[in-house]
Amino acid sequence: MNDIKCLLVKMTGKRPFNRCKFCERQIQECFGIQFFIIAAAIIGLLITTFFISDLPALVLDIMIVITLLIMLLSYLADKETNEIVLNNVILSQMNKELEDKVKQRTTELQGSNDELTKINRTMNDFVGIINHELKTPITAVISGIEVIKSRGIDKLDESQKNLIGVMEKSGWDMLKLTNNLLDLSKIEAGKIVIYSECLVFSKLLEEVVQSLKPEAEKRKVNLNVNIDRSITTIFGDSVRLKQVFFNIIDNAIKYSKENGNVDIKVTDSDKHIILEVKDSGIGISKENMGSIFDKFTRRVAGIKGTGLGLYITRSFVEAHKGNIEVDSEYGKGTTFKITLPKVQVV
Repeated sequence: MNDIKCLLVKMTGKRPFNRCKFCERQIQECFGIQFFIIAAAIIGLLITTFFISDLPALVLDIMIVITLLIMLLSYLADKETNEIVLNNVILSQMNKELEDKVKQRTTELQGSNDELTKINRTMNDFVGIINHELKTPITAVISGIEVIKSRGIDKLDESQKNLIGVMEKSGWDMLKLTNNLLDLSKIEAGKIVIYSECLVFSKLLEEVVQSLKPEAEKRKVNLNVNIDRSITTIFGDSVRLKQVFFNIIDNAIKYSKENGNVDIKVTDSDKHIILEVKDSGIGISKENMGSIFDKFTRRVAGIKGTGLGLYITRSFVEAHKGNIEVDSEYGKGTTFKITLPKVQVV
């Protein structure tokens, strides 16, 4: 208490008024000279009462003391009221300043957000244009390689055959990357269009499985397909749905261990079709589960890919008014569950 300036607080060890909690002024600055004049007069009159023997004079003295006490209390009330009003004014000014700063900051953030949105849109448009320009020559290269292969490569030596194989694989990888980036730019721009038609679900899935069998054999992974034969048709975009199935099954093959299994199960659920793809691979760690569907995310470093497959897959599934879930145990495998409506949902 040694650093306290107010004598009243020093003597009593208490802060009697609300303002005392924050005030460090001296007592005469806080109460004012009027307080001490009235208090001194009251004390003097109280002392005088002990020496007055005349009853009328005593009554007059007491009445003056009471009047001064009322004046003192009124003064203190006015003082406290003025302090409250002053504090409210200061608080209102501070609130207004804070509101102005918040508005200013909000305006600045909105401007920054608009600028970032504009930059992002420009970037997506640029990526879309560049990829569209790349897609044509890449497709031409792949077509040229297929023509060469169709005419026979028996006259080529082993190194030339290997070179043709590398060129073909690189061409397809580049085409897949270009398609992914094109899809990404469309998703970001909100330009994904779903062309729904009546499709035979089993045929759609089997075409994807057949296209991935060579890759599964190369990696020594067994593909096990179990389709509920009561399932017939589904309304959807054949190109987008094939891409969804391809991405999920390709991922399962890619992350499976050698001699592992990829189980593909399709079941009927009233108004929906459920596709489950389970692998016996490395699984997904808990810390990565929350970001598995984010852009440019890969489960494991060193595995080839752009990290766009699952992001695009989820976007296409949601565009069909479907849902995709993932369940995984690290070191034991991962299961992706896709639920799609049988009929077109508006």
